[in-house]
This record gives sequence, structure tokens and C-alpha cells, in this order.
Amino acid sequence: MRALLIGGTGFIGSNLALYLSKRSDEVVIYHRQSSSLAHVASIPCPLVVGELDDESTLDLSISRCDVVFNLAACTSPLNKDAALREAINVDGAQRIARLARKNGVRLVHISSIAAVGSPCPGHVADETLTFNRQHDPYGSSKYRSEQVILEEVAKGLDGVIACPGNVVGGHGMKPTQQNNFVAISQGKMKLYPPGGVCLTDVDDLVNGLYLCAQKGRSGQRYLLGGHNVLFKDYFAEIAKATGGRVPWIPLPGALLPVMGWGVEIVFGMMGRQPPVNRDTGDVVSRKMYYSSQKAITELGYTIGDWREAIHKAARLIGFEKQTGAS
Repeated sequence: MRALLIGGTGFIGSNLALYLSKRSDEVVIYHRQSSSLAHVASIPCPLVVGELDDESTLDLSISRCDVVFNLAACTSPLNKDAALREAINVDGAQRIARLARKNGVRLVHISSIAAVGSPCPGHVADETLTFNRQHDPYGSSKYRSEQVILEEVAKGLDGVIACPGNVVGGHGMKPTQQNNFVAISQGKMKLYPPGGVCLTDVDDLVNGLYLCAQKGRSGQRYLLGGHNVLFKDYFAEIAKATGGRVPWIPLPGALLPVMGWGVEIVFGMMGRQPPVNRDTGDVVSRKMYYSSQKAITELGYTIGDWREAIHKAARLIGFEKQTGAS
């Protein structure tokens, strides 16, 4: 299989490139000129420099592969980045899908559980949930990206949508994604929110993306989640893995959206991406639980031990408890 990874230099993309290269699949990474290549430097694969609006380069790259994975995304929730979100998450997705259809190439579009919506209290969401997070700039843009994919499927595209959960792993994690490990390992995180999260081991995820390419039904979306875990337990396991202190002060769920809104305003005035925002506050106060049963049944997707995923991530990013180091 010759696979084109658009946006393949990031966290998920670099892990997917590693996974495919170890399978002896041909991997080509399409990336912006400004992209850091640190996480793919050791992978023996060709690199193509191009933008999402560079139609000729994009078209040629897609025409030379068997399957294209679209991993490109703008995750910023800031109003100042609204145009960029639209250009990458929606317009870019549409262009990639149209060119994949034109060239008869299968597309695996990587979306997000943010595009699925928030589960009702006491429920575990699946692919049938009606999207209900119109106030979330990122989630809304990823939901619209799914709609343009489905429009192209209706015109003949062989396309599959994958929705990862909250991904954890060592290789390629951004500094912002490592914040929980850093703060807990140093004993600086005292508070924990009342909600819960669907944790996805990046190794499980990239296997799931491969399965989407091999077995996914065109026009279908698959949740590639993991274990549904309370933040309290998630943080406690990070503390165990890193030798840090377990956060012990519970945050009141009702105040979290207000606190996030305040942080969003302050950071927005500084022109910086806030570490949390009103949507984050809302999300971490809920049990955002999702089912991957469809992917398990149809694709053979497997979910490993979430605790081992935490310890593996701690090892790879250098925060493992010294007495437990191997």
C-alpha cells in the first residue's frame, strides 16, 4: 500500500507514519514548508512540501498513492483563527476529498470526537448521536468537514471518516499535550475536574486508522476511542507513572465553564491561544464517554490497557518514575 499522509508531521501523523513504515507500506508525507520535521526525521519516507490550497501539487501527490489520510487540522478555538480553521478543516478537507474522488483514491478523513457531540448525562455516545456542540468552534468545523466528505461520497468518493478520542502517547506529543504529565510529576497540579474522558492510546489509534483504510465501509464514520475514565483516575495514574503527587482538590463543575470563559477572554486580549476556554470548562465538567463498538465489530479494532498507555507515554516523554524505569 502506498499511503499519502497529509499533515503527517504531527502527533497522530508521525505515529501513523511509523506504524505504516514498520509494516513495510510506502509512506509519503505531505506537509507545509513551516512544519517541524523532528518527529518524522527517522522515518525513511519521501516528503512533499505543499499547502492545502496548492491544488496542482496536492493533485499530483494524491494521484500517486493508493490511500490518502487527511490529518491536517487547525485546533485553535480563537476567533482570530476562524478563517484559518475554515480554510484547513473545511475547505482543505473538501479539496482533498474532491481530488481523491477525481483520482479514484480511497480517503481516510481523520475527524474528532469533538465532531460527534456531547453525550447526554449518564449515556455513552456513538456514531448515531446528533451533533449538539454548535458553540464549539473546533468541533463545529470538524463536523462541517465530515459533511463535505459525505457530499463527495455521494458523488462517488471512496471515503471513510475516523473520529479519535482524547489521544495519549509518547512519540510526538506536543508540549501542550504533555502539560498534565509535567504538572503532576512536579506536584504542581492540585485540582481535578469532576468529568471523565475517552482515552485513546495512539498505538491503538494508528492501528484503527489502518483498519479504516483496509476494511472501513465508504460513507461510514468510526469512533476510534478507548477506555472511558474519570479525570480523577486518569490523573492518579499519571502520578503513579511519574512519581508525582495525585491532585486532591475537586473542582466544582458548575463553575468550570465560567472560569474557562475568563481565561479565554484574558488570553484572547493577548492574542494567545488559551490553555482552556469556556468549551473546555464545559467538557471537563461532563463525563464525555464514547463507544467504539462499531469499529470493534466491523474493523476488528482493539483497545489496550489505558493504564499501560499512561505508563508508556511517561516513559517515552521522559517523566517516568525513576524507581520504575527499566
